[in-house]
Amino acid sequence: MSNIPSGCILYVGYDPNHALLRRRRLSGIRRFAKAHGWEVATLCPEEATPEAVRDAIERFHAAGCVVECWMARHDLPPRLFGSVPVVFFNPPERRAWRGVPSVVCDEAAVARSAFDELSAGLPPCHAVAVQNPTRHAPWARERIAAFRDCCRKAGKPCHVFPERNGEDESLRLARLKRWAAALPVHCAIFAVNDSTAETVALALRSAGRPIPRSATLVGADVAEVPEDGRPVSAISSVRIDYEVSGYLAAKTLAARCDGSTVASSYGPLFVERRDSTRGRGRREPWVLEAVDMIRHEACDGLSAEALARRFPVSRNLFERRFREAIGHSVLDEIIHVRMQRVFDLLARPDFPIGAIADFSGFGCGYGLRKLFRLRTGMSLREWRKTRR
Repeated sequence: MSNIPSGCILYVGYDPNHALLRRRRLSGIRRFAKAHGWEVATLCPEEATPEAVRDAIERFHAAGCVVECWMARHDLPPRLFGSVPVVFFNPPERRAWRGVPSVVCDEAAVARSAFDELSAGLPPCHAVAVQNPTRHAPWARERIAAFRDCCRKAGKPCHVFPERNGEDESLRLARLKRWAAALPVHCAIFAVNDSTAETVALALRSAGRPIPRSATLVGADVAEVPEDGRPVSAISSVRIDYEVSGYLAAKTLAARCDGSTVASSYGPLFVERRDSTRGRGRREPWVLEAVDMIRHEACDGLSAEALARRFPVSRNLFERRFREAIGHSVLDEIIHVRMQRVFDLLARPDFPIGAIADFSGFGCGYGLRKLFRLRTGMSLREWRKTRR
């Protein structure tokens, strides 16, 4: 990237109040900019009029711009930026944005992550819901289509909450309650984002459908967990790698300045597992005790076999009761905790990559590298590099 001009990256549409997404993106932009000698300036949605954007480009001597299109207050077409390189997040499906450089989320991968999480509990059927019509939300359409495709390939029925354009919100909620009440028992539901998931959860409770005993539920888009580690919601959610999206936007911008091209898509990290997917049916107290042991000891080399020996039941009964209560096998839960530890260690630039396998409980570096590439499409070193 030796031909990158001096100046700064102007992030147009940064909203400090939208902490779950844009703060993470800004962090990723800053990581790339710092490594290449760029400064970063921001322009919030309320201020981002076409006139203010032109003024900011001149005032900050912007070498390029990264622009939010989703929830933008003003129309900021590519022609507005003239010769200044620009990269868009979520460009609209309109002619003016056709073929523009952009960074997009792999929405199909988000849906597959949700399907895999929900399917671990062996549900008899699946369902998918969106809170508002998807007419102006291509990301939601893609998630729904991909989830339905997963159900089709698995030979599972999929109940879809029907959309109605122009419907009053109170009527939509009443219809959603009726839809939720009519779903088969133990149905596994994917809500296309976290706000939809909260609405679906409300509808299920209103219909007398306890979660997860009567239905399991997964949302999407969670970007961070509070500092105290306690989730603000009881609903499991697909965590999307928004920080790498910002890094990729800056990298794509640098490639435009340098006359080269780079990949520009990102996807989910893992599912934040919470109460809404904690299995169904009976729950012996020792199962929850086993979950606590996994959380505390998985990274110390705890195996499924060693854990089962701690309880006065047969291995087969232990595995069966655990899956019924938690929705996943013992081994899957252990690996999930270990992978979260891997991501935490990778986020610390001073922690040696060669030691991560030992400190996360994998022991075998080859096994971790293979699993990590399978889940992320990157090596450990490549993943860390995107956060520098």
